[in-house]
Amino acid sequence: MGNYYYTDGFASFFDSRYTGWVHTFSPRLAEHLGRQGLPERSVIDLCCGTGVTASVFHEAGWQVTGVDGSAAMLDIARKKLAPALDAGALHLIEADARSFRTPRRAAACVSMDGALNHLESVAELARCFTAVSEALLPGGEFVFDLYEASHFRHWNNLTVTDEPDAVVVKRGVWDDGARTGMLRVSGVFGTGSSVQRVDQTLRSWEYDAAEVAGALESAGLAPAAHDFGAAYVKCDSGSCSLTSVPCRTIYRARKPLDQG
Repeated sequence: MGNYYYTDGFASFFDSRYTGWVHTFSPRLAEHLGRQGLPERSVIDLCCGTGVTASVFHEAGWQVTGVDGSAAMLDIARKKLAPALDAGALHLIEADARSFRTPRRAAACVSMDGALNHLESVAELARCFTAVSEALLPGGEFVFDLYEASHFRHWNNLTVTDEPDAVVVKRGVWDDGARTGMLRVSGVFGTGSSVQRVDQTLRSWEYDAAEVAGALESAGLAPAAHDFGAAYVKCDSGSCSLTSVPCRTIYRARKPLDQG
């Protein structure tokens, strides 16, 4: 998961351009978890990035722990969430999604925007789910999304952002047979003295529903139905937004009450 440790320039570019779906979905997610009868209002935002979802849960009155492997992403999150951090209502931890630990268990865990597609195998997905299970209270809930191949096929294009504050090129390749690919994002972002270099190579893997179900089962988590609806399975920007094909699958699972 080495590609997950983003550079400062990419983290800033990501925060300004690629968080639209998370801004849209996070309030719906907080509303969903708020009516599940969980033992308390505490949540782990796994792969929290620049803190969008963590901020939504904090504002909704949840005790929030954000976990991310990227110091650059967490630096932005800390600036955004400084008042909540100072008040002790929110905590941020730099850790790998496959082996993270939190000071105390939580009633819910969420992971948004295909972050777990960066995990390099079903075995790594299962390791992550095991860490989630260990971090959840009995009866706790886990909600996450994973991108489908329909999203990654758009990597087989050259996309140019040419705007006053950004000149950035995206070019990549996706292999349907291997169900993996890479995307290079490079250019400059910002204006005046705040200009930053964007230079990031991303790797992702696709996982089907059977593989996800098996990884959840190995971690002692039980898949559950949800009612989030079709409106939330589409990207709101980039090449994906130009078609009607769903980009992602949203998953929900529970930790059984009899698991300590």
